Amino acid sequence: MAFKSPEEELEQFLAAQPSWLRKILRFDVSLTPNEQAAWIASNWWHEGSKVEDEYQRLLRRVPAKWRDYCERKKSDALKGLPTVPTGRPRKDEIAHEAEQLRLSGLSYAKTAKALNLKHGKGTTSREAIRKLLGSRKHPGTDKT
Repeated sequence: MAFKSPEEELEQFLAAQPSWLRKILRFDVSLTPNEQAAWIASNWWHEGSKVEDEYQRLLRRVPAKWRDYCERKKSDALKGLPTVPTGRPRKDEIAHEAEQLRLSGLSYAKTAKALNLKHGKGTTSREAIRKLLGSRKHPGTDKT
């Protein structure tokens, strides 16, 4: 009696399933009209979990295929969910201008006033300039 490898067991299990079920187990939704009709006419809705559990049990024994299955299942589950919104845009241009104004000897308040005149009222404040420039200081600079 010859022993089967996990891959052979998996392939034998899949070969015993109808084509529409093999596709569903592999997250392939490109069913032909005949496969769709067979799927709808099947008893999948009641007994599908048993087949899926057996498929997963066999897949776990083949690590590469199990990883691929988990990735496909994850991407299928996340499909349609909104992505994380992006954060606010960086203020690199304003920071560069503020840095130049500060180097020319202007205070934080005068720097903010100059930037507000150029970019529009409410663009920044003296505290915002102080924090913006403070966040761009290179680590390791001595504060003493």
